Amino acid sequence: MLRLTTLRLAGLAAALSVGTAFAADMIAPPPPPMLAPPPAAIDVGSGFYLRGDLGTGIHAYSNAALVPALAGSGTVASAVDATGFISVGAGYQFNSFLRTDATLDYRFPSRFQIVENTVGPPAGQNVVRGNLSGIVGLANVYVDLGTWHRITPFVGGGIGFATMMTSSVRDTGFGGFAGGSGTAPSKTETRFAWAIHAGLGYDLTANLKAEAAYRYLHIGDVNTARIVCTVPCAAFNGRIKSLDSHDLKVGLRYVFADAPAAYVPGPLVRKY
Repeated sequence: MLRLTTLRLAGLAAALSVGTAFAADMIAPPPPPMLAPPPAAIDVGSGFYLRGDLGTGIHAYSNAALVPALAGSGTVASAVDATGFISVGAGYQFNSFLRTDATLDYRFPSRFQIVENTVGPPAGQNVVRGNLSGIVGLANVYVDLGTWHRITPFVGGGIGFATMMTSSVRDTGFGGFAGGSGTAPSKTETRFAWAIHAGLGYDLTANLKAEAAYRYLHIGDVNTARIVCTVPCAAFNGRIKSLDSHDLKVGLRYVFADAPAAYVPGPLVRKY
């Protein structure tokens, strides 16, 4: 009887030992290592960019005249037509509010006219007509004023040069000067130029931005070459003083910066 009791106790001890080991196996393994933090997002607004623009310029000036004026004569009318221009440039966006670029414009030929009356004798009129075109290079700095619904207003300024060219200049006489005429060769002058910008940018994509802007451009004085008459006369030239342009333009900017990487954690896997 004692032997049977001993065997039962031994079996119970063995069962308890096996149960304890099985329970230990059922304990959950340690948690998996923590996931790496998401990568820092790249500022889409930062980086090198290229730009292109198309626009129209409405000219303004303080006065236009023939220099030197003939005795007893004076300018009675003048005009400088509007022009179109194309522009290319490259720049860098330093952060969400500051960027800078360099631009180069070609301004298509526009017509100018200076009309001078002489009371006489002989009473008459000189009309000088010609073409005005140019190349403008500017280094610009802009401040972006925040973005709302993809729209970013901005202001800026620039300094540089304006190389203006007069061509096809011709003087025609009327009245007492009828039959008289003169021509001038093409002439190129380079002046210090400066500009003020204001406009709106629109994010078409993370990298491509459309832009509409106004630019006030100060060009400076423009002079024709000496006008040589077909009949003997004192040589003179035309002068457009303090030429400005009110430019309206639209364009695109492409920023070479990666879009922010979307962080998606991997699946949670437990190994037993």
